[in-house]
Amino acid sequence: MNRSLLSLLSLVSALHGAGCVVGDTNPNAACEPNPCREANRTTCVVEVKEARCLCDAGFIARPSGACEAVSASNCAEHSGDTFEPDDCLARSQPLASNTGTRQQTIDPAGDYDFFQLSATARHVYSLNVKASGALLPRVDVFDQGGVWLTASEAPGQTQLYFKARVSSPHFVRVSHSPRDPSVGTGGYSLGFTSLGEEDHGDFAEEATRLTPEFFETTAPSSHYGRFEYPRDADWFTFTASSAREYRLSFEAGTRIVPAVAVYSGSNLNQPLFTDQNATVYFSVPAGGIAFLVIYSPQGSEGSYAFNFLYRDK
Repeated sequence: MNRSLLSLLSLVSALHGAGCVVGDTNPNAACEPNPCREANRTTCVVEVKEARCLCDAGFIARPSGACEAVSASNCAEHSGDTFEPDDCLARSQPLASNTGTRQQTIDPAGDYDFFQLSATARHVYSLNVKASGALLPRVDVFDQGGVWLTASEAPGQTQLYFKARVSSPHFVRVSHSPRDPSVGTGGYSLGFTSLGEEDHGDFAEEATRLTPEFFETTAPSSHYGRFEYPRDADWFTFTASSAREYRLSFEAGTRIVPAVAVYSGSNLNQPLFTDQNATVYFSVPAGGIAFLVIYSPQGSEGSYAFNFLYRDK
């Protein structure tokens, strides 16, 4: 199984064990009363029904975790393009999707350009940076608390895809790659595109429910999916029985024949079974909730289709 999927499953395990879920119909219940009392970190937001404490206005989160007042030492002020100063999250410029490209510059050396965008949970977004001059473009994405999520860099042009876990502001940083020892400055164009809601979730709690059909079904139901971005993984769940044999049949030809991993609901860290074939047979050692994770080992984009059948042993 690929490293990306293993990393994803580690995060799933961590999420399942983190915090308590507030079972209240009020979407802001976790922040009422406000549990955030640390100095300069009293802004409470709700993420997946849990409270999260963010830095107050005028402060930014540092790598140490502290909330530090915005100043020239942590948010540089210098000449450059007309969007300066924009060298930190607190001074990020608004960025709207599907409105064409934005023209800016990385100048002087060491310049950062920050942008703020409004993201919707389960939606997938694309960022495309095309550079000129000596600039080796890098783009990073951070969540609303300033926690780094993902990055991409490449000579000349780089494209990054990400999916928002919660509906909230997200931040984008464009810079010259720190891997390049030369002094890189220059102009670039930035495009931000919303690709819409993902068809199937990336985690167990977002899994799409399946009901397997009998082997002899003459016209079995087809289930469709698409890897909207590189290293996407789609989760499905079903109620398994140890007294059955299951079969996944993937449509070949113009569609991807993906890999599949089968997990027990009691252990999301170690798959019961993995395979990549147009037809996959498997059984489970014990009944109960089980998960199918469908992914591309090459991390490529594309669509797939399958039917899901069973027979008694």
